[in-house]
Amino acid sequence: MTTGHRIMVLYFAVLAFFYFPLQVSAQPPINAASLQVAQQVENAFSEVVNHAKPAVVVITNKQTAPEAPAMQDMPEEFYRFFGIPRFRDQWGKQDGPRGGRRKPVPAGKGSGVLFSAEGYLVTNYHVIDNHAFLEVKTSDGTVYDNEKDQDAVKVVGIDKETDLAVLQLGGGKKKDFPFLEFADSDQLRVGQWTIAIGAPFNFDYSVTIGCVSQKGRYDTGMSTYENYIQTDASINPGNSGGPLLNISGQIIGINQFIYTGGMSRGSIGLGFAIASNLVRQVTDSLVKNGEVVRPFIGIAMQELTPEIGKQFEADSGVLVSEVIAGEAAEKAGLKNGDVIQKVGGQPVFSPHDLLLAVTKYQPGDKIDLVVKRDGKDLTFTVIAGQRGNDLAASGNRNFDRPGGILNQLGMRLRAVEGRVVVQEVLPNGAVAEATEGESGGIRAGDVILEVNRIPVKSVTEFAEALEHTRNNTVMLYVERSSRNQSSSYRFFMPVPVNESK
Repeated sequence: MTTGHRIMVLYFAVLAFFYFPLQVSAQPPINAASLQVAQQVENAFSEVVNHAKPAVVVITNKQTAPEAPAMQDMPEEFYRFFGIPRFRDQWGKQDGPRGGRRKPVPAGKGSGVLFSAEGYLVTNYHVIDNHAFLEVKTSDGTVYDNEKDQDAVKVVGIDKETDLAVLQLGGGKKKDFPFLEFADSDQLRVGQWTIAIGAPFNFDYSVTIGCVSQKGRYDTGMSTYENYIQTDASINPGNSGGPLLNISGQIIGINQFIYTGGMSRGSIGLGFAIASNLVRQVTDSLVKNGEVVRPFIGIAMQELTPEIGKQFEADSGVLVSEVIAGEAAEKAGLKNGDVIQKVGGQPVFSPHDLLLAVTKYQPGDKIDLVVKRDGKDLTFTVIAGQRGNDLAASGNRNFDRPGGILNQLGMRLRAVEGRVVVQEVLPNGAVAEATEGESGGIRAGDVILEVNRIPVKSVTEFAEALEHTRNNTVMLYVERSSRNQSSSYRFFMPVPVNESK
């Protein structure tokens, strides 16, 4: 190519650049309507948080710090030589070698939420358990500390069976506390938005967002009366006692616990909150009576399996396995083998359903029951007793509910052909934490032959035998089959418990 040809090619190339510019593809513009919807949702979350935050509190549990038992008798020179500090009492006096009055120190943090202008707030019982003093901080920085002023924080009442407690700030003198209302948790739908506010890992007023993963969860082993909302809104240690909210800023639950994976203590998206309707029942009773007064109808009950249902000519309901002599159910005419299908017009499909349906009533209320007996539908009216008095009168037998120690053990049991079989060992229960020798603890499939040296053949007998627990230890006699079921062996298993719970 000659020099002239090269000049011509370059000339046309320059012309093409100016007259035929390269087509550069631009990003399509953001759809204004879609962006507006997203911004509205964003604004809604911010508004809910701004509305709810003033009613959320951070609770510090201050406990008296114990001295290690092995060090209690050490001479004073030991502490000075190794530079070990001694706790001082509230007047600044040094403790002696054998203890003395110790200054309370922060032992844990939790959350809570005000539900009344009079300063009533609800939290988890485990947040305040074993406290010497309580300190409650509100979002505006105000601190209520009953170590400095005994009227600053008052424990109105506790309910260990739901892990709830009600406190009151300011001794009732202030009447304009910001507070949140309870929503009707029965109307919740799976998939609805959830918002959690609390103090996880000491990060006060942290906000997380998720949805209602499921509702009506139970059999977790965490409480006697269970009605949980499952959520994937991140809940971590310190969120306990704080509110789970809907998009309207109402309380749909009180955050209680999480399931964690492996060695992690953090959230894996399995958080559980006590449903607001159950919370409201408890808080109303605690504010009114200082305790929760529950009804008692006097029956032992069990699941109606398809096999059992065929024998009792019932497709659904709850089987009455025992009627306590002289109590409400017997007075109304119920018998062993009846299948309760409705409580107050509400269908029941499990002992849990029946338990919660009955707790909506008060002692002395009339409760209509629809019962299947010998294939016929019958109606009975039970006048509910008061559970505490009835249990005492009947030897504290664990009817109508799991017992305190039974709940602590953390096992799901089932009677199969006159044998008590372990269906599941729940995490964090006393059984899961106890191991003994080569047995490695109790497993699903094990058979409980004796409880506290008493032979048991039913779950009811298991619960009754727990009343003979001594020295805070339940002694279980267990039978375990080999993997191929060709042989079995037996062993005793001591399980430490707290008899006072």
